[in-house]
Amino acid sequence: MRWNQAQSQSAGVKLNDILANAKSVGVNQSDFVVRSACGRWDECETGDLFFAINEADVDGHDYIDEATSRGARGVVCERLLPVSIPQFVVKDSRAAYAQICQALSGDPSQRVNLIGVAGSVGKTVTSHLIHSILEIAGRKAGLSSSIEVRCGDAHRQLPDPINAPTVASQLSKMCIANCSDAVVEMPSVPLAQRMYSGICLDAAIVTNVQPNNLEVHGNLGNCQRAIYRIMDYLKPTGFAVVNADDKYSRDVINGISSPMLTFGMHNPAEVTAKIIDRNRSYQTFVISAGGDSIVIRTNIIGKHHIYNCLAAATVALTIGIDLQVIAAGLQSARIPGRLQRVDCGQEFGVWIDSSVSPNQLNGAIAAIAPICEGRIWCVCSTAQNQTADERRILGEILERKIDQSVISQLTSTKKIDYEPCHQILDGFENPALARVMPDRCNAIEWVLSKADPKDVVLIVGAGERTTGPFGHDKKKLTDREICQTVLCNAGSKFDEQRPESYRIDDYR
Repeated sequence: MRWNQAQSQSAGVKLNDILANAKSVGVNQSDFVVRSACGRWDECETGDLFFAINEADVDGHDYIDEATSRGARGVVCERLLPVSIPQFVVKDSRAAYAQICQALSGDPSQRVNLIGVAGSVGKTVTSHLIHSILEIAGRKAGLSSSIEVRCGDAHRQLPDPINAPTVASQLSKMCIANCSDAVVEMPSVPLAQRMYSGICLDAAIVTNVQPNNLEVHGNLGNCQRAIYRIMDYLKPTGFAVVNADDKYSRDVINGISSPMLTFGMHNPAEVTAKIIDRNRSYQTFVISAGGDSIVIRTNIIGKHHIYNCLAAATVALTIGIDLQVIAAGLQSARIPGRLQRVDCGQEFGVWIDSSVSPNQLNGAIAAIAPICEGRIWCVCSTAQNQTADERRILGEILERKIDQSVISQLTSTKKIDYEPCHQILDGFENPALARVMPDRCNAIEWVLSKADPKDVVLIVGAGERTTGPFGHDKKKLTDREICQTVLCNAGSKFDEQRPESYRIDDYR
């Protein structure tokens, strides 16, 4: 959570310019210059401005002596503290920290056309779709999503945990790379924790509102308020994009003061869509805006993906990109781990998805169910960030919507923890309907060996992340690689071209 000043800000920033409403004690606030800041007492260094942040499990105010002993030259706090160093009392030290981080980085959101994407589900895909459209339009764009960070070039980086310094650092790197545009996925929890304070958005998108992260938000109303906090960061010239078909979004649409555009398929909206065709390999639909329409064909299937395309198209139209370019961007987008089809010539459909939450699993099932003529099989995994209640709900969904469920783990170790698997089984009225196979490789192989020609197989939990290790040489594989290995060994049309690595015995 530490932030050091950017090189271009060698003179630092005046605290009074950023936190004008802070009440200073022990110093003239207008003379106090910040050159480095830190939000953790145990990471403070000499000359830092320490921010006493009240976390869920620890209060930074209780560690002011430790921060002082490590060289903090001032503290931003929410209550007066018994210290001799200058202190600045604010209403929310977390928001103040984020604002200082943005200022120390040179306020990068003022130098790019910044698009923020919030919502319960669809944020990642929508962010990638917008980025793809911008690239097709010839604009140099940055991207920060839950699966990758791109700073205006083809190089992809894994995302760091979201906090105020990483948000500022990523935007700063995009500016240094001369990006004209940037797309930032903004989850509800960081929004609730005000980690985006200090940024200025040109466009704010809300995909939908559903009861996500209730262990943090407590109830749906809090979740709704957290998601719609994105509107607080809009520039005076910015605009909002909202899902007209989402009932919880309709509750707050009238309260949005910024210019707003809506998208939808059922209720009146500025940008709409109509499905033409859908099968295992692709879906075709028409997007209409005003008097213009265009046909879109995407390899990602499901109604929820059409909503993602509508959201991306609405933003692109508003910033002046024409429908032909939008269509090309939507059709060329590749989103790792999002309903990726594995086709090795087998007669049944196989899809890989990164779903770990109940809402995500519901969306993935809803996407493939309409094109399934037989049974739906699902390999569902436990994840570390799932709560026991979320796992129970996953079990309820699996029993209600899946014909044969297999519960696995994302790692293959000698020590198996059955408790997370049992928590999913708690959601089953009849637990005997599910199989528990902790070894993910074995679970996937078993399901693929049992599927009939008209069936579909959905493998969720990992997406493009590697899992394992498997086999004698402790290889780590993606679900897609495991599927390809199993299907090629089963004698598909690619059998004669099978790489030597595609030997399932290597991974058992």
